[in-house]
Amino acid sequence: MWKLSLTVLVLFLMTQNVSAMKLLQDSTTSCSIKWTRFFSEDTPTKTGDWETLNGLRRKYPGEICEKPIAIDARLVDGRPATVSGNNVIMSPTYGLLCLNAKQGKGEGVHCMDFKVRFLCVN
Repeated sequence: MWKLSLTVLVLFLMTQNVSAMKLLQDSTTSCSIKWTRFFSEDTPTKTGDWETLNGLRRKYPGEICEKPIAIDARLVDGRPATVSGNNVIMSPTYGLLCLNAKQGKGEGVHCMDFKVRFLCVN
């Protein structure tokens, strides 16, 4: 966990398109940012791999902050998500979605199994 000055945190949040107005109301606010643990909602199905924020919150209540500011994805075996070659949609407000139909044509072209974590401000 990192301790940040209010100025550094506000600048970081602005680069992430996150409103910092609430933090600016009290200049003595002390905040920390930290990553959650990694979560995997399911294994890939016929349609793809779904690691949605809403689904993860239902499966792991109380473990993900209200407004994540960033998301990180990896394959469940720990390798970087980029090695999958999969076309994924990913955002801190939605989670991760990998659709088999968007992976190209051919036999055996499918989504790999992903896990995600979220960056939270406390």
